[in-house]
Amino acid sequence: MNKKNITPPKYQMVKDYVLSQIENNEISQDDRIPSESEFAKLLDVSSITVRKALADLVNEGVIYRIRGKGSFVANQNTPVEKASSLIAFVISGIEMYDSSYMQIMKGVQSFIGKQDCKLIIEFVENNIEEEQDVILNLIQSDVRGILIYSSNPEYAKNYLDEIRKKSIPFVMLDRFPAGFPVNCISCNNHDGAYEAVEYLIQLGHRNIGFAAFDFHLSPEVERYNGYRNALSGASLPLNQEIIYLDKELDYERLIPKINNGELSALFCVNDRRALELLEQLTARGVKIPEQVSIMGFDDFESSKFAKVSLSTVKQHFDVLGYESAKLLFEINNASTYGYKKVLLSTSLIIRESTISPEGP
Repeated sequence: MNKKNITPPKYQMVKDYVLSQIENNEISQDDRIPSESEFAKLLDVSSITVRKALADLVNEGVIYRIRGKGSFVANQNTPVEKASSLIAFVISGIEMYDSSYMQIMKGVQSFIGKQDCKLIIEFVENNIEEEQDVILNLIQSDVRGILIYSSNPEYAKNYLDEIRKKSIPFVMLDRFPAGFPVNCISCNNHDGAYEAVEYLIQLGHRNIGFAAFDFHLSPEVERYNGYRNALSGASLPLNQEIIYLDKELDYERLIPKINNGELSALFCVNDRRALELLEQLTARGVKIPEQVSIMGFDDFESSKFAKVSLSTVKQHFDVLGYESAKLLFEINNASTYGYKKVLLSTSLIIRESTISPEGP
């Protein structure tokens, strides 16, 4: 019976090359072997493939690494450097009063805990310069991979290239820079927003406004597009007069539109904006939801306990953390190729802050 030829994985080709060089005495103990980029050119394979092969050879005791100098042929008297067990998670700009970041960390830890690795967490207070400094320090240390929740992904391009030069796997959570290839895990912002606005339309609302918070962030732009497309799908016009994109919401402009019926519902880009609206409008005598329905996005823990419990789009933060760590290890183990942007499902949560404009 003829046996089928089975092509070995490409990383095995790299390993076999190194092993044959050693066996044929072309390289000896403590000799430096080619770098990742040199191997990639020499054998016409990707740097990810080379990284996987070299990681295996380190773990098997064939080679050892000296940070900043390269990889060398091991001998029995040379201590073998084990693959790093440290995973770094940089969280920038997260509001400490909200539990969402705790859910993300719980999800990350639930995956990493199964991998015999340790998680180190770096908090940054919404300062992109500090965020960059933290990242640049981390890539000089012994980390296996980095998870990044950035306060400003566009500015993050300045340090992302440095991470790539070091060939350290990284995954961005929730938001990512436009026009820059990265691995990213995010909820399905567009479809979640679309479903929320579609629900308001089904209630009978026709004058539905939009309120942003940090409109430079990719999730907010995606949610705005979902809002806009839901209106278009229902043949409703996009009214620029009831779209609020500034960080500071103009209540002097907003409240008259509610009082004269020009605006009967507001889709807010996140729960933080929605909860602020609930508080500020109530303090100004506007009745919610009788005069205006409010819809949020995120489902913060505090949203269900607001004066008027908030209808919102729930994103599953624990799943976000778990899947981001899972993708990081897939990259590290060279079991995934190319760049991935993974979208996680959302759930529409209906509470007291939304009703039909005709009343309950």
